Amino acid sequence: MPAESLKRKGSESAAAAAVDKKHKVSNDSNSGNANAGQPKGSAESRAEQKRLRIERRGHKPSEEIMQKAKKVWEKLRRADLNKDKAAKNIVMDEMMQVLDGRIQELILRHDASRVIQTCLKQGNAEHRNEIAKQLTGSYEKLSKSTYGKFLVTKIIEYCPQYRQTVLEELRHHVRTLIRHKEASTVIESFFVQYSTAAQRFALLSEFFGPEVTLFGDKSKEQPKSLKELVEAKPERREAIIKYLGDTLKGTVDKGTIQHSIVHKALLEYFLNADEKDCVEMMEMLKESIAEIVHTKEGSRVAMLCISYGKPKDRKEMVRALKPFLEKVATDEFGHMVLLRVFDVVDDTVLVSKTILAELLKTNADPDNDTLGKMIHDKYGRRVILYLLVGRNGRYLSHDSIQLLAEGDDIRSKTSKKDPQLRFNELKAYVSQPLLSYCTSHLNILIRSNLPGQVVTETILHADGDKDAILLAILDCCAQSPEEGGEEHIIEAVPRVIATIVKADTAAKEDRRADQPLNFAPRLLQTIEPNLLHFATCKGSFVVVALAEEPSTREQVLEALKPHKKALEELADEKGELKGASILLGMIRQ
Repeated sequence: MPAESLKRKGSESAAAAAVDKKHKVSNDSNSGNANAGQPKGSAESRAEQKRLRIERRGHKPSEEIMQKAKKVWEKLRRADLNKDKAAKNIVMDEMMQVLDGRIQELILRHDASRVIQTCLKQGNAEHRNEIAKQLTGSYEKLSKSTYGKFLVTKIIEYCPQYRQTVLEELRHHVRTLIRHKEASTVIESFFVQYSTAAQRFALLSEFFGPEVTLFGDKSKEQPKSLKELVEAKPERREAIIKYLGDTLKGTVDKGTIQHSIVHKALLEYFLNADEKDCVEMMEMLKESIAEIVHTKEGSRVAMLCISYGKPKDRKEMVRALKPFLEKVATDEFGHMVLLRVFDVVDDTVLVSKTILAELLKTNADPDNDTLGKMIHDKYGRRVILYLLVGRNGRYLSHDSIQLLAEGDDIRSKTSKKDPQLRFNELKAYVSQPLLSYCTSHLNILIRSNLPGQVVTETILHADGDKDAILLAILDCCAQSPEEGGEEHIIEAVPRVIATIVKADTAAKEDRRADQPLNFAPRLLQTIEPNLLHFATCKGSFVVVALAEEPSTREQVLEALKPHKKALEELADEKGELKGASILLGMIRQ
């Protein structure tokens, strides 16, 4: 048996080898034939691909109509057509005849979407409303389409009388649509740009649950916020808050949290939910906090998240903001988030190394000079000034100060460090970089309104030696007022110089220097040869400040007494130079 088995195996192996050899010869032969017939040029190959593409396209539904529409579309896109309204209407009439009753068949095609968008842009009100009418019933489906969503936004933009129709079709689907990558942009566009206050809350109310009906009794005034809604239906409060929370968690999971309607819903949640629920929502948002700081409501939500966070949570949020710090700091709403960070995060080393170190970076190239951009920016400078003077009404609006103060109660529960100690530690970190930068760029910064504020507050309130920056100011003041070129610094920015002169004895605490500057005697010594000139020009209030300072009063008045007549001549000019009149009155006393 073993011998027979071996014999059988041997014959099987031989047969298999014969088959493999035959198969290989066949393959080689076929390969040779294929190669023999293949050498087509690239132009011929492209022509063949084009033929197949056209053939496939011809099998698509409504292809014939689409080809006719594209020919008319080419006419409609001509730039010169915009100058001839009558001709444009004729072409649009031709297009509407081609598309008549067939728009529903075409809307989900990429090329058709572009054609119809052009029709909405170029057509008159009648054309646009006809297209909107034919699309009625499809808006929810279109909003989910990669190409169809653009049609819906164009209908919203160009067809005001159909906006309510679109809203009615999207209502009751908002919870699903806001978590859809394509459809969420339609909801956002409607909410931000084109809706009325009533329509905005109608969309927002879809976040609150299916049992919330805003269009029931038209005779009653409808609620305008979740707070009013909950007060009207207290028995539904828990269910509404839960439904809202679940909806918002879905937007985080689906990556559509960047939309302002979501930020509005988030704020409603934080303002009405229990603290425990707010903390839970904060846990979900902390890694995405940079995506919500660019809107008014989103920045408030971010501020609340930072307030509610534990040290570990705050650390994660600070690090999440780091890649976008310059953008956040110079944003109308985002900069408030950084002020909240400065208010509540106890780990000032983390804040200094992660946030302040980035914002204080300097560079000779203006495009890479972060600190320079901050100082010159309307909102960026507020971040810098907050570190020097805190909640000062000179630089923050009443509403901004109130908003920051609202977080103090939460801070008392979630932060341990004394607020003044935290403020002092942060100020100590920024002081030397600010003093160095303001000194080296003094002549440019001090002559500009907003940057000049940073220079002033740095001199008054920064920690450290101010001698270098004061010497830089004195060097500028030492220049002759009769020299050509730019305006003398005392005449260009008299208020800034006067503030520094009076810094040691100012009545208002925020105008008084934290450390004595002894600037008045040094300035008087520098400008005394030209004192009369400055007393009789736009810089007269600097001389008034020197005359009011105890350390320089007597010397200034004695120097001006011989020039009493010149001051009287100017004082007769109906107060045109009020400083000269004040000085004259002081001399006469």
